Amino acid sequence: MHKNSRFHKIQTWAGLILLVGAGYYFYSQLLPDWQPKLEEFWSTSGQNASRPLMLLSFAFAWLGYYFAPLPWQKILEALKIPRIDRGELRRNWYITQMGSYMPGKLWMVLGRLTFLRVNGTSTFKGVTALVLENIYMLVALGLLALVALPFLGSDLPPAVTAALWISAGLAILMLFAPGLQKIFARRLARKFDVDLEELPHISHRDQFKFIAAHILSWSLRSLALYVWFRGFGVPASTPPYAMVAVCLLAAPASWLIALVMVFIPGGIGVRESIRGLFLAPFVVGGMAVATTIALAQRAIVMLVEILFALQAVVYQFLCKHFPVKMNHLNQLSHLSWSAMKGWMCRHGLSSPPHPINVTFSVTGNCQSRCKTCFIWKENDHGDASSDLDLPTIERLFRSIGWTYFFNVSGGEPFLRKDLAEIVRLACRHLRPAVVHIPTNALMPEQIEEITRKILEVIHEEAPGTVLTIKPSFDGIGEQHDEIRGVPGNFEKLLDTLERLKALRNKYEYLHVGVGTVVSKFNQNSLEAIIAYAGTLGVNTYINEVAEEREEFFNLGSGITPDEDSYRKIMLTFKENVRASMKSMKLLSRITTAMRLVYYDLAADILKEHRQVIPCYAGILNVHVNSDGGVWPCAVLAYNGQMGRVNIDSEFLEIWNSKEAAKIRKNIKAGECACPLANQAYSNILMDPQSLLKTIWIAING
Repeated sequence: MHKNSRFHKIQTWAGLILLVGAGYYFYSQLLPDWQPKLEEFWSTSGQNASRPLMLLSFAFAWLGYYFAPLPWQKILEALKIPRIDRGELRRNWYITQMGSYMPGKLWMVLGRLTFLRVNGTSTFKGVTALVLENIYMLVALGLLALVALPFLGSDLPPAVTAALWISAGLAILMLFAPGLQKIFARRLARKFDVDLEELPHISHRDQFKFIAAHILSWSLRSLALYVWFRGFGVPASTPPYAMVAVCLLAAPASWLIALVMVFIPGGIGVRESIRGLFLAPFVVGGMAVATTIALAQRAIVMLVEILFALQAVVYQFLCKHFPVKMNHLNQLSHLSWSAMKGWMCRHGLSSPPHPINVTFSVTGNCQSRCKTCFIWKENDHGDASSDLDLPTIERLFRSIGWTYFFNVSGGEPFLRKDLAEIVRLACRHLRPAVVHIPTNALMPEQIEEITRKILEVIHEEAPGTVLTIKPSFDGIGEQHDEIRGVPGNFEKLLDTLERLKALRNKYEYLHVGVGTVVSKFNQNSLEAIIAYAGTLGVNTYINEVAEEREEFFNLGSGITPDEDSYRKIMLTFKENVRASMKSMKLLSRITTAMRLVYYDLAADILKEHRQVIPCYAGILNVHVNSDGGVWPCAVLAYNGQMGRVNIDSEFLEIWNSKEAAKIRKNIKAGECACPLANQAYSNILMDPQSLLKTIWIAING
């Protein structure tokens, strides 16, 4: 540690001294010698200078650096590194990029490795990612060189042209010489004492993504260099594309040469000299003027880098001081991105996005003996051997990444005494806007205790995240007990609600609701149930259709009400909800309006037995069973299992697998149809007509 600390101090001060020394040398020695040539250039070309072109150069540089973190992101995905929020990854890239200036490149590398370690990535994989980034950078530069070299003309010295052809050939060779990559991998493996099997196979498709992302970024930065020289009044070349070709070479080639200068902060001076050498034949005044213009462009590039890094720092500052508002803004941003990518995925234009709704059955155990669900017959209470443990759950959540709605399911979730820790992992890695937990309300004291712990966890990990607890309410008094199969359940329901409402008075983001499963057992009592729900003092009352699901082991039970009965029931419920909407805030009104649209949608599905609007199960929604099974939804369940999360498999592997793609194709073809409420809300969000109807109802009440 002492040696490393001393080394870091030396590097920090060495970087500062070199940077100051380089600036002093330029202004005291080079600039006076170059002054006559600069004045000659400006007297002949200054009248051709163009501010719009300089602004365009800035725009190209900004775009180039906007896409610069993309190869890094794609490489980390290919290495199956636990999913890291895309925004966090980009912010770290920009902040550590500034470390290449002060104290130096090694600091930039350490910053990225540390970030990956904090997010659960081994040092071995982190170093491998850095090596691969530079390997595919070389390949991308080689391809750019092969494109540009035939258009160079005869202005460059023959020795430089020959060196460029050789360099391009060697760079391309790295793509077709996997033995070189294996040598790197073996040396890294010995260095970190790990098994090479830890590294996943990188497909040709992934390699194409790495190279294409590098080419996109560097092409934009090269265009920025070209437009900058034109903006300074440098005339177009003959042949016309020669100068463009030189810039396509000069920008990445100068970066490559500066890369080996570990102790020169940012490669300042080295890059500009190389660019000056390349562009000197096109500029009156030669090397001196070309290098000076390149230095001026480097100042613009540094400004772009500083702006990106500053944006990242300001964002972190706002998250620290305004966590609730920033949490909400993040959620809306992620939601919009996932919705757009979800549409593209359904039409075969993209890989699946972060699911906006993650349902996780934390246990299959349940004390209830419901007439609508037979999970209790399949899972002996007290046997939790198949439930995922906390380390596996953390791996699962890391791999999923972000979600908007985290729905805890069961069995009975509160049977897991580590439920608060599961929510902690969800807040840390999924960062949901809403955490929703249903309960059978059979353990009032335990539910109160665990809910209090969960609220404290949310306050620590994700301020502003809403927690909703929804006890089941299927009837009044004995009817509820009969349907739920446990005598005394209704009294415990009332006790649980009083305890939760007392907690609600202390915690702003706790919402208490009740929900009714409408089945043939209570469809004739729903008016009385709705009226009674209005006296309970809860935030929300919702209901959904009892379904025959593989998940509930109730296929063939005949519990679902017919379409006519359900539609008549829903008319009563909708009028009750509409009457209460006018006093709601806008966000609550939108949520309630979405439920009203759902009730009509559910009735239409029951009548027509088809997908009335397109279904996004397995794209925007995912259900993870207590045994690790990954389902598109709770209705398809075991029959639609995409795979199973365990010690040998990650969620992302399953989510992007051929089996998952096959299931999505079947869903898109309309081979299933159901009124599942959890899924329907995502479908409404993605269906323009249903979404507009929702907004109209919300505005008009």
